Amino acid sequence: GDTTNNNNSTDDEFHIRVKNTYNILRKTTGYQQIKFHDYCIFHLIMARPDPEVDIAMLIMDRSRKGYLTLEDVAQFGTMDINSEFVRRHFGEDGRRVIRDFSFSEFLVDYTREMGRQAFLKELETNGTPDGYLFPEDFIRVLKTSCGWRLPSGIIERLETRYCLEPVQAAETTALVSVAAEKLKGSSPEDAAKATSLSILQNMKWRSNRLGKKYFGYTDFLAFQEVLGQLSGICNLIRDACEIKNGPISPDDFKVANRAIGLGGKMSRRQVDVVFELFDIDRDGFISPADAAGVTGADFFQRLVATPGREGKLTFAPPPSALHDVWKSGPAGDGEYGEEEKQGFLDHMKLAIQRFALGSIAGGIGAAAVYPIDLVKTRMQNQRIGVDGKRLYNNSLDCFRKTIASEGVLGLYRGLLPQMIGVAPEKAIKLTVNDMLRDAFTVKDVLTGESKIHFPLEVLSGGCAGACQVIVTNPLEITKIRLQIQGETLRLLAAAGKEVPAPKSVTAIASELGVVGLYKGAAACLLRDVPFSAIYFPAYAYCKSWVVSQNGKSRATGTDLLVAGAMAGVPAAFLTTPADVIKTRLQVVSREGEMTYSGLLDCATKILKYEGVNAFFKGSGIVLLNIVFRNSIDKATTCTLNI
Repeated sequence: GDTTNNNNSTDDEFHIRVKNTYNILRKTTGYQQIKFHDYCIFHLIMARPDPEVDIAMLIMDRSRKGYLTLEDVAQFGTMDINSEFVRRHFGEDGRRVIRDFSFSEFLVDYTREMGRQAFLKELETNGTPDGYLFPEDFIRVLKTSCGWRLPSGIIERLETRYCLEPVQAAETTALVSVAAEKLKGSSPEDAAKATSLSILQNMKWRSNRLGKKYFGYTDFLAFQEVLGQLSGICNLIRDACEIKNGPISPDDFKVANRAIGLGGKMSRRQVDVVFELFDIDRDGFISPADAAGVTGADFFQRLVATPGREGKLTFAPPPSALHDVWKSGPAGDGEYGEEEKQGFLDHMKLAIQRFALGSIAGGIGAAAVYPIDLVKTRMQNQRIGVDGKRLYNNSLDCFRKTIASEGVLGLYRGLLPQMIGVAPEKAIKLTVNDMLRDAFTVKDVLTGESKIHFPLEVLSGGCAGACQVIVTNPLEITKIRLQIQGETLRLLAAAGKEVPAPKSVTAIASELGVVGLYKGAAACLLRDVPFSAIYFPAYAYCKSWVVSQNGKSRATGTDLLVAGAMAGVPAAFLTTPADVIKTRLQVVSREGEMTYSGLLDCATKILKYEGVNAFFKGSGIVLLNIVFRNSIDKATTCTLNI
């Protein structure tokens, strides 16, 4: 195969690169090599309104002369060099050449001639004595001469009408009819009725046309002309139906073609071909939905003027122009994408909306699972005495003893700072993640599909987790000291020691000061950054998977709950060691308890004196807390957003 590793002239390299790229995109067999500049050249050509002209010229002009000889054309395809077509374009002696400026007209005639020769060749091999082809042979000729530009639905439609057995034909007719009714927005009942009618009408049409259908040369000319202008015909159907405000008949189509259509008069046979292709229910009328049901909705194209060079509007922008293609709406009023139309105020409005939603959802989630969070904190701070005794046997035991000694309200110690801080904490995390994901997301202008690379998803989540520590650490240290305070007072009372008055939120904050409020910030970062880096990408993938499993177009509240739970489990479990270290650093050590000078010192002492399992203390309650809290957050956000 051709490669780009060569030392030939610039022209030869250009020819090889373009030919090689073209062959690769056509999925030819054999090893092919391509570099980035190969794709750029091909992309530049394909961005033109009529790229097939340049591509065909490059492929035929193998010696890079800038013109075509009869030998060049003869090597491309299986053309009869003794035909009238050759004498017409290359002269009686075959020495005339086709220059680049006249190649486009030559290509049009060449395409017709190749179709004509394909029909005649098939006729010689498989035709009837009176000059007709059977449907299978006729469709094969159409695929040979027009197949590269035909939607697969057109070939399937032709085979359905002329080749398939009645049962198979009914099945494919049903599929086309359902697609058309879906585009019309019909209800399931109406779609079922229309599909049944289409099947019956097509069966009736088949029974009235006894015997096999034969196709002559005039049929081929009609089909070739229609299929060659199929895109324009589909747009003509759409425009005519919009003007009429309803489906059109064959006479409507003829008049519309003369007035706003393809600029020429279509023969009756050509109009018959159009209605054979698109009149699914055989009622004598066609609509854009009927045509789209056969060709696919993407085949319809609507003009949209987009900014081109020097900001001037154009229907054919250069490759560098960022735009969405074929959006609905009149020319000049098309949408260029949300990001292009949004200004500063729009972005601010969206950011405020996300902040408000994140605040409300975070507050509801935090309040709902706060008792679980308190038990988690006490379990992580629990130390085993020298005699092997421990304060709590498990999380459930901690829950019972807290209620027994402090009452139900004891489960909500420290809720106030949590509620004060959770709003900005959640809002910052969700807003930063959403903003970065939006910035990193790339939209395919051809398919409309939005994609983000996985490493950038992780980066977005990690940055969101890092930003939230500004609020998280002061919140966490104040909350943790309030959560442990009740336990400390209970132990002092049980030991017969003086019990000091409980400290308030303001007293703890004043005692710590600004610097003290960020004690254990390194451990907080070690927990929050990995957690968000894991959680947000996992949540996006889990949500997409859950929705695809249910066969829905969008996620429901239940889907969000499930996705939040699935994403929260690995994120919470893998960051539990950092959470344990953070808790130990931020609590006030009681008399006789080990103290820590920093993150590394804390990790070393826990590992030395308590073992690896200590890093996962309360991991079960941690998972329960994270799963419920994040699930509630997502479900609440979805509900409020709706």
